[in-house]
Amino acid sequence: MGMRPSTPMDEKTRLFFLAAGGFVVGIFIRSFYTVPLSLFLALFFIAGVLVGGGILLRRRGCHAGVFVGAALLSCLVGIGRVALTPQSLPPSLASRVGEKVSLAGTVFSEPDRRATYQNVLVRVSAEGSVARILVRAPLSVPLSYGTKVTVRGTLKKPQPFSTAYNRSFPYDRYLAAQGVFAVMPYATVSVDSPPTGFFTHAYGALLMVKEKFLRALTRALPEPSASLAGGILAGGTAGLGKSLTDDFVRTGLIHIVVLSGYNVMIIADAILFALSFMAPRAAASIAAFFVGGFVLAAGAGAASIRAGIMAGFALLARVFGRTYSVTRALVAAILLMLFVNPLLLAFSLGFDLSVLATFGLIFGAPLIEAKLIFLKNAFLRETIAATTAAQIAVLPLLLYSNGIFSLVALPANILVLPVVPFAMAASFLAAVAGFVAPAAAPVAGLPAYVLLSYITDVVHGASRLPLAAFAFPAFPFAWTVLAYALLAFFTVRLIKKKNPAVATAGEGTF
Repeated sequence: MGMRPSTPMDEKTRLFFLAAGGFVVGIFIRSFYTVPLSLFLALFFIAGVLVGGGILLRRRGCHAGVFVGAALLSCLVGIGRVALTPQSLPPSLASRVGEKVSLAGTVFSEPDRRATYQNVLVRVSAEGSVARILVRAPLSVPLSYGTKVTVRGTLKKPQPFSTAYNRSFPYDRYLAAQGVFAVMPYATVSVDSPPTGFFTHAYGALLMVKEKFLRALTRALPEPSASLAGGILAGGTAGLGKSLTDDFVRTGLIHIVVLSGYNVMIIADAILFALSFMAPRAAASIAAFFVGGFVLAAGAGAASIRAGIMAGFALLARVFGRTYSVTRALVAAILLMLFVNPLLLAFSLGFDLSVLATFGLIFGAPLIEAKLIFLKNAFLRETIAATTAAQIAVLPLLLYSNGIFSLVALPANILVLPVVPFAMAASFLAAVAGFVAPAAAPVAGLPAYVLLSYITDVVHGASRLPLAAFAFPAFPFAWTVLAYALLAFFTVRLIKKKNPAVATAGEGTF
């Protein structure tokens, strides 16, 4: 995906970004505070007056009213969208929290299988109300997406729990972002009937292909290489073990094994390259189909959905021969995801980090790359600039959420990220060999094993360096907001200093 200098924003573009910002601010406010109906209606009236008056006075060059009114109106839409989103159990189930219950429902997720149990989301109904609950079931129960089940156990509300570095993980909010407001640990689960319906079978088949793909990796690669290959190709850290997972966190490389936007874009580029012999429109259409299926099979996490939507916009631009603006695509993806699920903004750390990292790549990477002109190798210069920009963009939120300040994150990312596309390609070929020729799979998996071993060696080595990471003292969330306000302020100043005519960045072609 190439970049080219942007042109100054016209009024429509400025109005789009202003309205988008207002919508996000409204969602953020309502996620933490309740807005009285009287105040909401008063602000709605003011917004209507500003927009109406601004339109009437536009011939006289008075556009401020339209912009301010549109921003305020979008903010109110964001507030209203959160207000209409369920944030707790329906009364019929809320009254039964703490009690042993028996509920009929349908498995609504791919089973997350651990060493001694499996977690599944179950959509249950009770007295006309529908809700999702997280159920911990025995491994002996054969569960898959769409299976009709009856779950029996004690209904509980999820609770935050303490983590290292004097932090607390908001488990309740993490589940709320998925529409889950209750858990049932140590449940008894009985299967009532197998999955039914076209979509259920289609999605189930997709998940089955993924499961067989991951199983094929184990025929070609030893552990932990097989689990790492599965992580970079399909997301997930379950097979890595706690020690290696902690090392990935300490070195700031955990994003490569949880299917971030980086992985999705590599997949999209690889599919387009493989289809380069076809007409551009046909190749883009097929690529969009496969990227969508890939994101769904990988669990449809917030980061991968965001990247998938942006890739879809880029592929559509390719099909229709339109200019692709990565900034507008990112903002449009944010708006679409928040309109569908506004709780992502305040409750999904993965969504926030993905968005921040992408903004860093769009606006920060060109500024940093301009300072690295002394590096003659363009690939090295771009890699360092992109990695540095993304790390800076996510640092304040990471420090607030997990308290880990990694001194090795930047060099570790620079050493590992260029290898990831080749490791993904080699791992894919190893899995194919595991499918068609299991006996020869270990030999075919040798290139992947070498690359994956290099990644794990870098992660292990960097995490064990003296002062590789240390605990950062806990601080109020307001400081995080202030840090991003300052970061945005200085970034805008640097962009304007570099090119005063540019009011936005990120126009490009795919």
